[in-house]
Amino acid sequence: METIHEQKNKFYIGVNEEEPIGLLNYHIEGELFIIEHVYVTRELRGQELGVKLVAKAVAFARENKLKIIAYCSYAEKVLTENQDYRDVFSVSNDESTK
Repeated sequence: METIHEQKNKFYIGVNEEEPIGLLNYHIEGELFIIEHVYVTRELRGQELGVKLVAKAVAFARENKLKIIAYCSYAEKVLTENQDYRDVFSVSNDESTK
């Protein structure tokens, strides 16, 4: 399993943050954890790295008692499809907050 590293406003997979093979950018506004973007290098797509990054974001949100909003369509899809994430994310995190 790939190690997920944490830096200010990002989680990443790879040797260093300048050249990640997977990346999730976020910011926090009050009690909201906002996922801005999830990226995985083209050659590694389909290997669940993006799903693992979103799972890390969910764990972080739970630890810090935050609710998730996803600006990234990929993250929104992963969050919507996983029933276990409903405590921190729901489709009712509506578009008006964007």
